[in-house]
Amino acid sequence: MNRQRLKNVALFLAISLFIAGWTVLLYFYSPSEVIAWLGVTNSYFVAFFISVVGAIASITPFSTYPAVYTMAAGGVNPFGLVVLAAVGLTIGDLIFVYFGISARNALPEKFHKFVERLLRWLTSKSTRFIQAFVFVWVGFLPLANNLISAPLAITGFPVKKLLLPLLLGNMMFPILAATAGIYGFI
Repeated sequence: MNRQRLKNVALFLAISLFIAGWTVLLYFYSPSEVIAWLGVTNSYFVAFFISVVGAIASITPFSTYPAVYTMAAGGVNPFGLVVLAAVGLTIGDLIFVYFGISARNALPEKFHKFVERLLRWLTSKSTRFIQAFVFVWVGFLPLANNLISAPLAITGFPVKKLLLPLLLGNMMFPILAATAGIYGFI
């Protein structure tokens, strides 16, 4: 097994174990007990850290949502929680944006045609359309954000125009998770 595949498998297993760990933790302890153990201040740090790491994981940022759910159900201020989770997810997404920028010149020749086609398609669309597309992708689709952010960066889409839709989109799922946690849905 090559090194990159081994890394991907290890990352997938780590995220799966994290989600399973949260599930087991919540089976034995209530969210209030988890927050009492973590402390409210540490909960914000944990949510931020999990968000950054979750967004960097090339599989999906979904490790963030069980944590936000638990912390909101345990009494942590949902507004602060959502903002920190969104900022953490956006920081993780921006790492992939900068990866895409740096990968632009390092791509093998066979990918240049794909990038050129994507660039032609992007230039045929308005900036507002692309921003709305990014917002919907990040905010409502259960897909990894880096599947959209890295290709946009490779084509040269401006980071300044990508930042706000990423941040607002990254608030949507944490808002849903926090609301579900507060009202006991699921």
